[in-house]
Amino acid sequence: MQTPRSIPRLTRRDAFRLGALSLFGYELAPVLAPLNVHAQEKADPRGSVDSVIFLNLRGGPSQMDTFDAKVGSWTAEDFDIGTASTGILWPKGLLPKLGERLDRLAIVRSMEAWDTVHSRAQFYLQTGHQSSPARNAEMPSMGSVIAYEYRDRRRDGDFLPPFVAMNYDAKTMYGPLLKEGCLPAEFAPLTLDLSQKSLPFLLAEEDRPQFERRWDLLQRLDGRRAALDVAGTQKLDQELDTYADSVRRMMLEPKLRDVLTMSDADRERYGSNPFGDACILARNMVSADAGARLVMATHKDWDHHSNIDPGLRKLCPQLDAAFSALLDDLAAIRKPDGSTQLDHTLIVAMGEFGRTPGELTLTKGREHYAGAMNAVFAGGGVQGGRVVGKTDDLAAKIVATEWSAQRSIYVEDVCTTIYSALGVDWTKRITHTPSGRDFVYVDPAAGTGYYRFQEIGELYS
Repeated sequence: MQTPRSIPRLTRRDAFRLGALSLFGYELAPVLAPLNVHAQEKADPRGSVDSVIFLNLRGGPSQMDTFDAKVGSWTAEDFDIGTASTGILWPKGLLPKLGERLDRLAIVRSMEAWDTVHSRAQFYLQTGHQSSPARNAEMPSMGSVIAYEYRDRRRDGDFLPPFVAMNYDAKTMYGPLLKEGCLPAEFAPLTLDLSQKSLPFLLAEEDRPQFERRWDLLQRLDGRRAALDVAGTQKLDQELDTYADSVRRMMLEPKLRDVLTMSDADRERYGSNPFGDACILARNMVSADAGARLVMATHKDWDHHSNIDPGLRKLCPQLDAAFSALLDDLAAIRKPDGSTQLDHTLIVAMGEFGRTPGELTLTKGREHYAGAMNAVFAGGGVQGGRVVGKTDDLAAKIVATEWSAQRSIYVEDVCTTIYSALGVDWTKRITHTPSGRDFVYVDPAAGTGYYRFQEIGELYS
């Protein structure tokens, strides 16, 4: 007996809106001189993976209750913080399944954040750059940079977009989802909101002829496109065609149904919530080997200024179920050469910053904190069962960095690690931006000074 599957249907309104979206999104696109991209210095990217799954724990998890567990007078008894089989102190009551899989995880505990304002810190997380009001609109996200770098590596069978972002609702204090910036619009992310249980571009077989007719009608009636048909816009016209064709091709690809549908059994294993659903689709996308390079799944509501213990009891089981199932499934998918999909996929999980250490506030919560935060890595050659860095008894101060740079690890180092794993030279820079200032993939001028950001090599050896 087959497991029931959830297959959304395309409505007439959805078909017209999706067709129009790929064109109307260009109305604010500048007509620029051709972008130039070149490396500032010689880098040696690792190139060990085909894809990256980024679990964006939006809001900032409390390090002392999760990935850098500490026991204090504030610790709830049911958090059950104790030593796991790997020797790592772990909240067994909050993250029991991940506790059984620590041999696949590498935890960085010597991280600091540059900013503790959500919108600016999310900007940093998504781009690896400081937020700058004068330049924010032109700065591409890391996902779009990766999509741009893979433009010449697309294969005939690739039908998935290289950058996919799920569950990031933009109209919040966290700021917008960062997209292509100054890069051509074809490198924008495919965005999915799984809380609405809607994937409107997944065509039922009987809807295909109608979609084709409406698509053809849209091309003929689109007055906005005609308004752009003037001298000097040939390059923009080409970008329009490229983006529109890629959207249409994805929608008409028969294999898309297998990628974007979920069995009831899988949904139950992954937690039966939007974050778990996003992790299922992330698994499907990377294992399809159809062009997805960076898949970001956002897990919301880690901003616990009050009532942190009930908040953790709600969110940690969701993260625990989804992350654990993702690890298991990717490790079980075998490639022809005997390797697993997990070997070819880097998983990174982290939030914007940490939380204030010590006793809870009067409202039983924790405020924003830059002095200590964590990131978790798995797959792609990462050696599990290890910890990089050490904090004091309160998870307040880094007392040992335990890596070659002999300083705290920052978001830029995480970005460098992701770029390197995907074989992208992080020293490259984009010239001819709207502001006239170069965009460096990983800019050494950051935070409070000039740094030589680098891959976190200790994850691998």
